[in-house]
Amino acid sequence: MRKITVLFAVLLVFCAVTTSFAADGPFLIGYSEFNMGNSWRTQSVEEAKYAASQNKDVKELIVTQAEGDVSKQIADIEDLIARKVDAIIINAGSPRALNPVIAKAVDAGIPVVDFDSITDSDKSYHLAIDQEEFGRILADWLAKAMGGKGNIVYFNGMKGTLDSAHREEGANKVFEHYPDIKVVQTVFADWDYAKAKRAMEDLFASNLKIDGIWSQGGAMSQGVIDVYIERGEEPPFITGEDNNGFFKIWKRMSDKYPKFDSIATSCPTWMSAAAMEMAIDILKGKQVDRMTLIPIPVFTKDNIDQYVRMDLPDSYWCGSKLPDDVVKQLFTR
Repeated sequence: MRKITVLFAVLLVFCAVTTSFAADGPFLIGYSEFNMGNSWRTQSVEEAKYAASQNKDVKELIVTQAEGDVSKQIADIEDLIARKVDAIIINAGSPRALNPVIAKAVDAGIPVVDFDSITDSDKSYHLAIDQEEFGRILADWLAKAMGGKGNIVYFNGMKGTLDSAHREEGANKVFEHYPDIKVVQTVFADWDYAKAKRAMEDLFASNLKIDGIWSQGGAMSQGVIDVYIERGEEPPFITGEDNNGFFKIWKRMSDKYPKFDSIATSCPTWMSAAAMEMAIDILKGKQVDRMTLIPIPVFTKDNIDQYVRMDLPDSYWCGSKLPDDVVKQLFTR
């Protein structure tokens, strides 16, 4: 069985609640996904489907996807309520717009668990990672790898999004303890390979001295490293995320440059399956926290060989809990 190195986050925020939704299984579970426009969300849906197929407490998992439209996601959830599902899990497109329909579901006796992109509803249960801790883990490793000194560049996600801001905040809290580390540039590359690559090309043109790169997304890290490769230069220490494109290039750089090293954290695709399991626990009348922060998987040079998949596309997310035959079917279509 593969092992993932984890740093254990604190389970918080509200005290455990004994639910009033107790019912007899097997259960009909609804899954409302906001958008399946990227590989993370596609793989997340598959994680939930597979977990449901293996769980005797699940009669059926009904998956809807709103194509990036909040109004459609509200309508999808209303449809799940009308179909009398036993519970609903949600990857939300808005922290507030879904609150009325979540309340409607709960009033109908249907527990709701939102995950990853969570809502601020006080009616639902929430499952997420600590995004600030995500950024802190990366920054702590980078500061130590650099020996506590040098120039770094931030590669952030999408400007104005909470996930990106919280990850950067976590990094800032680390680097403020290292007066000899200077953030010389901050880039917003939307977690996108092409945007990060263009930004890195511009940085090269400016002749800015760079000793390390704090990147909060694997595709961005991959784009950055590709620029160094094209110029025949060894990349500096860089952080990333657990997508396969980054893992493959990390492995190649480690083989070519003995001093090159990296670290990756993960917002795991299997969070959807964990949300479904939480919903089942609620239906069984177990005590469940209103807010649960799951441990953040961490990948280093000590375990990357267990996860990198040279036989799969860059779009695969390496921390998956899917069996190999399902992964190959999903990513070789």
